[in-house]
Amino acid sequence: MPKSVQAKKGGPYSTQELEKRRTEVYRLHFEYGYSARKIAELMNINRNTINGDIKHWYSKVAKSNDIQFESTIYPILERLDIQRTRIREYLDQAKTISEKITIEKSILEIDSKISQINEKLHFSSQRMLSYVVESLNHHFEQKNDKTRYVGIHEKLAVSNDSKIKIDKIISEDKKNLWGRQN
Repeated sequence: MPKSVQAKKGGPYSTQELEKRRTEVYRLHFEYGYSARKIAELMNINRNTINGDIKHWYSKVAKSNDIQFESTIYPILERLDIQRTRIREYLDQAKTISEKITIEKSILEIDSKISQINEKLHFSSQRMLSYVVESLNHHFEQKNDKTRYVGIHEKLAVSNDSKIKIDKIISEDKKNLWGRQN
């Protein structure tokens, strides 16, 4: 007796399915501005999978010298900014408090999307810079060179012992900073 075929509810995905899904996530997130939650609902896919796909796209910016991806993100930011300006003009014409609140909420949502995209781009870049520093330090270690880099922006070369001390200071400082904020 033949088994009934059930619809697929999750991974593992074939390479073709993965690319198709990620392409759709890209379109829905970057072109339409949908959240991971909304995309997960629309595509009937686990939200963690969608979050992973969104992270994938942001990491492509950081890991690639390919300007093509970045050139697709910046027009989206520009489109959101234009949309914000247009909606802001409606606020000046609003007559009732209810209309003003609704329009202000739309402006806040756009500002939030712009901020989220910029923040994700920033953190992707930071992760990539950290990876470069780690790779450089690993290279120097393999060559028995005592030089170590603390960060790319500082262009500061120090001994391995100094690097360990600096890392310890930074780690303690971060713990103290986060402890004060909580």
